Amino acid sequence: MQSEGISLDAVSFLCILNVCSHIGLVDKGKKIHDVVKNQGLLQNNVELGTALVDMYAKCGSLSKAKCVFDSLLHRDVVCWNALIVGYMHDGQGERALDCFKRMKHDGITPDATTYACMLKACASIGACDEGQKIHDEIERQGLLEVDIMVGNALVDMYAKCGKLSKAQEVLHQLLFRDVVSWNALITGFAQGGLGEQALSCFEKMQSEGISPDAISFLCILNVCSHLGLVEKGKKIHDVVKNQGLLQNNVELGTALVDMYAKCGALSKAKCVFDSLLHRDVVCWNALIIGYMHDGQGERALDCFKGMKHDGITPDATTCACMLKACASICACDEGQKIHDEIERQGLLEVEIMVGNALVDMYAKFGRLSKAQEVLHQLPFRDVASWNALITGFAQGGSGEQALSCFEKMQSEGISPDAVSFLCILNVCSHLGLVDKGYKYFVNMTTKYGIIPNSKCFTCIIDLFGCAGHLEKAV
Repeated sequence: MQSEGISLDAVSFLCILNVCSHIGLVDKGKKIHDVVKNQGLLQNNVELGTALVDMYAKCGSLSKAKCVFDSLLHRDVVCWNALIVGYMHDGQGERALDCFKRMKHDGITPDATTYACMLKACASIGACDEGQKIHDEIERQGLLEVDIMVGNALVDMYAKCGKLSKAQEVLHQLLFRDVVSWNALITGFAQGGLGEQALSCFEKMQSEGISPDAISFLCILNVCSHLGLVEKGKKIHDVVKNQGLLQNNVELGTALVDMYAKCGALSKAKCVFDSLLHRDVVCWNALIIGYMHDGQGERALDCFKGMKHDGITPDATTCACMLKACASICACDEGQKIHDEIERQGLLEVEIMVGNALVDMYAKFGRLSKAQEVLHQLPFRDVASWNALITGFAQGGSGEQALSCFEKMQSEGISPDAVSFLCILNVCSHLGLVDKGYKYFVNMTTKYGIIPNSKCFTCIIDLFGCAGHLEKAV
């Protein structure tokens, strides 16, 4: 058009800015911005200003979006929404909330889009009180009766804030409910550890004639995983297979592999895994973890090799799991290779889970100096890091070193947990350190607020008994 000498007008620019928004062409959008600014088109054109704010926001340039927004002489609700939605999608819930308050201060009445977005922002930052205030505004405007998007966002907000009875109450107030409404509640119950209620909602949704979607099935498969409901999981498997949902949905396939693996049906998990057209690192991890938890370290190792052969790069979860598998089958050489891979990826500097698994593996191999070396390389150490080394020394018959590590851990400001105390009480029992053992036993409760379990009581009884202090043991 321009090559033919025809100049673009505001409508042309609007259209092109929307294209830039959707495909992330921020540099092209900036050029359009310069042109419309030089032509003075932003002075009285709210739509064009809004399109620029929206383009920058959707391209992740929030500071630029805010700059354009502040420069506009006129801003309507759609313009405010563009900035608010941008902040919300960028994970800046607090800024979205500030923007919402400023919008109302400027006399702009929020619409359904504003409210739905703000409820999502409140959910993301756990601002339940602010969410409740927004709920009150929605009620006053009567939006709950006419806009399902707002109702769904409200159910989701209460569910994510852990107010599940309130979420349920709102859902039943809605004149219209769809699969999104139910998914918000089902997910809330599932993530709140209330799997039975999630299943009940899943059944109720279907009894109302609403068909589950991939998100519903994902959530229910996770519930089946955690509750060990393999038969229910099989029924879901049949449904998603018959609906053809497994063809291109990696997440759903992974959830099935995970469900069967966690329910102990490893052969079925492998069967599903092999049938999937697409498998990412999370899918491979589900099968590897399943084998590891089932005590099949060799199979986990084979799976790990197959994963790399297929060109999938292991992540922190893979590496941590494989280190545990190597420890369980005494595969020291393989463990060393994985250590080398971890070093190449730089995971030791950023993932404490990987570092802890590495310390634990070397400790279980009896390579305690190597375990100690790795522990001191970690930029962050927690109680699990130290427990791995303390346990390694204790089980290797190096009680004094275990005690030394226990004291060093505390000197670094890390509080022992029940595992630490159980290990150290065993050490004191084996070394006959009655006074020290009793001191640790007392400190469990008085200093650290840990209630001793039956194993700890057994240790202290053994400690007194072996030292001939039967009256104290009793």
